[in-house]
Amino acid sequence: MAIAAREPLGVVAGALAPGDLVPREASLAVVEAFGAKVVAAYRFDVGERERRAAAGMAPLTRPDALNLLMALPLGEPVPAGSLSDRERRALRCLPKGAVIRRDGLITRQATQPVHVDMVFVPGRSWESAMEHAEQFTPFTARSILVDGVLRRKDEAVMRADFYGIGLLHVQEAAVEVVVPPSPFVSRRHTVAGWKFLEDVHRQLA
Repeated sequence: MAIAAREPLGVVAGALAPGDLVPREASLAVVEAFGAKVVAAYRFDVGERERRAAAGMAPLTRPDALNLLMALPLGEPVPAGSLSDRERRALRCLPKGAVIRRDGLITRQATQPVHVDMVFVPGRSWESAMEHAEQFTPFTARSILVDGVLRRKDEAVMRADFYGIGLLHVQEAAVEVVVPPSPFVSRRHTVAGWKFLEDVHRQLA
């Protein structure tokens, strides 16, 4: 049976003991990203979730809005007059609760609402799963789930190790960690990275 026909959340949840591959406190959920369903291991920023709920804040979806927020220091007032014309346009599009506007000052309140520790990408073959997993490289650690026969295992191991992608081999009820995933190292904060987290959070909320 191909893993696409199984429930990937059940496969991952059954395979991992607490603290294996992802933090003990992480939760698992199936989310859609880059056109396919993956299992995300995530942790909420509880304070930010509660703040957004209290403010009735809508999800952040616009790249220009995220770009503006990234340019503003968190919790520190900035003169509104220092914003460029583009930033002022983005400011008008921010959802309620993203910033505080008072006495000619703009204070950013919004921050990233969730942390994604890893995505588990199922696939009918390790080649297709690895190709999809590569799309998550700038955002989080990645592992692939390969069901049944692991064809050309030596090549799969070599490529997984080279790219730092975890390789999990699923056979019936057993899951073998053939190659452990490399830890994710964030090189820089980007609009695309924040938007990825917002897209995941929107599906979990």
